[in-house]
Amino acid sequence: MLSYSQSKPVKVIFENTKVETATGLTATPVYVLKKQAKNADFNYSKLNAIDENTKGAINTKNLMPVFEPISGAFNYYQFLATFKGKAYNGGEAATIKDFHDILIIKTDQSNKIIDAYQYTLEWAEPPLQYDLFKSSAKNLVLTETLNIKQLKFKRTYSWSEKDMMLKENGIIKLK
Repeated sequence: MLSYSQSKPVKVIFENTKVETATGLTATPVYVLKKQAKNADFNYSKLNAIDENTKGAINTKNLMPVFEPISGAFNYYQFLATFKGKAYNGGEAATIKDFHDILIIKTDQSNKIIDAYQYTLEWAEPPLQYDLFKSSAKNLVLTETLNIKQLKFKRTYSWSEKDMMLKENGIIKLK
């Protein structure tokens, strides 16, 4: 029996470990559902201090714990978009490589979006916080084929007011 001060443990109800094929260089990225959980919440202490909460080398393995759910009272969704993009190449011509954008969404029981974050896992330039975007959208319901532009993502840290909004497109796939 749980006391009132205890939360129910996170219950993962869906997990997809399949490695997705990258969408083409000019194609719209598809955010594929990778994890869905109940009794969950975001770990805001890690999200709000991503640089301090990434242990060891800056890589996907060390970044993923920041985006994992903790115990709470909400629905949690984790999506991953795998896409071809241009990578910095030390001043030479850009190289084409696979990138991965993680998207986490928290909803209430009717799937109304309460909060969401987006981050490019290959971002390796400190501060990491610069590439973390938080949704500023209100009264939006999570639905199949929702375009991430509707989430109105803003940088959580920036040097310039001109560069605050996420400019990318992407389609959410719940199934």
